[in-house]
Amino acid sequence: MGNSSIICKSSVSFGNDILVAWGVVFYDHDSHSLDYRFRDQDVKQTYIDYVNEKGNYLKNKNWNVVNSLPIVIEDHAWIRAESMILKGVTIGKGAIVGARSVVTKDVPPFTVVAGNPAKVVKVLDIQQ
Repeated sequence: MGNSSIICKSSVSFGNDILVAWGVVFYDHDSHSLDYRFRDQDVKQTYIDYVNEKGNYLKNKNWNVVNSLPIVIEDHAWIRAESMILKGVTIGKGAIVGARSVVTKDVPPFTVVAGNPAKVVKVLDIQQ
């Protein structure tokens, strides 16, 4: 794995023999509620926690209102530079994610995806 970021609430799991280039972000949640009222409370709580918890601004975050789903990276996948893998995505066995792609949906095994949002651009002729 290159110099990448894992921002995780649920889980991010990695298979065997994967390649992850630099600058990839794995993000398994929405960070904040989709409801502005909960976001307003979150911002206020973040400030209170930052001051009272010596910089731990997530100490009392209400995760119950934040959407989160696991990310799964299967064996032999290759995720190229500066891509973002979002919540609930499975990257299939042997799949390739093009550089700077934003992956919002599952990637089937042995396919190449690219773009924002990532779409299948090629099916690989590999049988295992």
